[in-house]
Amino acid sequence: MPDYKNRGRLCMGCMNPLPEGRGECGICGYPADGNNEPQYLPVDTVLSERYLVGKLLEHTGDAAVYIGFDRVLKSAIIIREFMPDTLTERAPDGELRVISGCEKTFRDYCEKFRVHARSLARMRELSSIVALYDIFEQNLTAYTVSEYCEGNNLETRLKQVGGRMRWEEARPLFMPLISALISLHSAGILHLGISPENIIVGSDGRLHLQGFSIRDARHVSTDLRPRLISGYSAPEQYAFGQDIGAWSDVYGLAATIFRTLTGNPPPDGSRRAKDSNDLFVPAEIAEELPDYIAAALFNALQGNPENRTRSVDKFRDQLSTAPAVSRLREDEGEEDAETDPDGDAEDIPEEKSNRVKYAVLIVLSVFVFLLILAGLAILLMFPNLIGGPESSTPVNSTTRMSVITTTTRYFDDANAKFATPDLVKENYFEVRESDLIGDMKVEVEYKVYSERPKGEIISQKPDPETPAARGSIIKVVISDGPQNIIVPDLAGWNYRQAEMLLEAMGFRVTVVRVYSDAYDVDIVESVEQAGRPLEEGSLVTLRVSETPKTSAPTTTAGYDWPWL
Repeated sequence: MPDYKNRGRLCMGCMNPLPEGRGECGICGYPADGNNEPQYLPVDTVLSERYLVGKLLEHTGDAAVYIGFDRVLKSAIIIREFMPDTLTERAPDGELRVISGCEKTFRDYCEKFRVHARSLARMRELSSIVALYDIFEQNLTAYTVSEYCEGNNLETRLKQVGGRMRWEEARPLFMPLISALISLHSAGILHLGISPENIIVGSDGRLHLQGFSIRDARHVSTDLRPRLISGYSAPEQYAFGQDIGAWSDVYGLAATIFRTLTGNPPPDGSRRAKDSNDLFVPAEIAEELPDYIAAALFNALQGNPENRTRSVDKFRDQLSTAPAVSRLREDEGEEDAETDPDGDAEDIPEEKSNRVKYAVLIVLSVFVFLLILAGLAILLMFPNLIGGPESSTPVNSTTRMSVITTTTRYFDDANAKFATPDLVKENYFEVRESDLIGDMKVEVEYKVYSERPKGEIISQKPDPETPAARGSIIKVVISDGPQNIIVPDLAGWNYRQAEMLLEAMGFRVTVVRVYSDAYDVDIVESVEQAGRPLEEGSLVTLRVSETPKTSAPTTTAGYDWPWL
């Protein structure tokens, strides 16, 4: 039943105070007497004797989403009501009535809704997602309650800053969100609706992901009405019989970053070309877009999920690969200039120098401490020794303790121990520029070939949590990437796209022009070494068609990728 005691106090459209007698909210414009459509919960409905229902925000296929108000916490909230409109209808008393013949389907989906909500609630410590904190049943259906995140969605923010951002601006925003997605996927939770509309730029300056639904509401081949987002939902979400998974979230995430960097989303997923040659970027933007970012986005936006980057973890690695490669090469050049290939020749004198400094500091501290004690003893024994009659008052205990405490504190600081931070799996080039506890520094002991991304820390000395003195050196072993890299099959790619990707992988590339009946001009017919493991720096041959098709080309004036 509506709670009319609250009318006139809150705007039901934004949950801000509404002055008495005001006909509409001065902030959001929602009418003071506004209400939801009859098939949804009426404004002012109270749920679980605690939550006040406000304006309907959207319907996502599995749920009606309302803004609400938590009368206990006195804060705005988001309420999701499990309400698949293909299976239910609203009764006059507010309860959901299941359409005849759909009872089992409704129960199955409702259980999925509850399981999904419980899984999501367990992840509420992730700061980059909007936290879900209550799940309950009422009106013969299930409800969830989430925090309301203050701020604008990413789409609005981008319009405020000129339509797009450079990668240098976007990177620190997206990386925490990417880490949160990796954690969600590890827990078996997919979003499948990642887009600028579902990402809030909070008052804390961080990105917060909202708009979670069960996977059946984000796929056409179910009994629910799908809620797909043009430009951001993956092509397989529009297809019957195709699996969806982590790779589908990779697509949505990449499409969101693509929109952020270029000013426009990719084409609608239902119409994406299989060869993925329909991604266009304004020429002036293409010039400033780093090649490795363009390659990472191209891989993550493949229309065919089999060719797409398969996990957010790998996508993150690709977004971070090029800086690591260039910095590693710089380090290798510096190491070649030293007589000791492992860099130990400079490490040993530096460590010895540090030990000498600490030893001298400790000796001086002890000497000062003993000197002060001796001085205090003399003053106590001969109070008139210094200063004559005016200095005859003995030093009191408070003064002595002050001096001793100060000296002791200084002595303790010099010998303070700090817990060594855990750097394993971190990127060395990001860590070495960070301020570590106790002013500790990070140095590379050596590099090894591995399946981990270049620059990732594999092990460290001392071990994490080991007590270490201020300024200690943490020696790390970092990955140099795999010794042999499998050459990808890039048939059907534009040759400049393929060339750029292979160079980003560390290969040298040569192009051979051939006649082809199967591919248009400038499209790769085959890669001679495709499928073979080769060392970094090996030469790879692209066989590129120079036979133009007779059909008229698509007009793309003013748009181009960096490699076109």
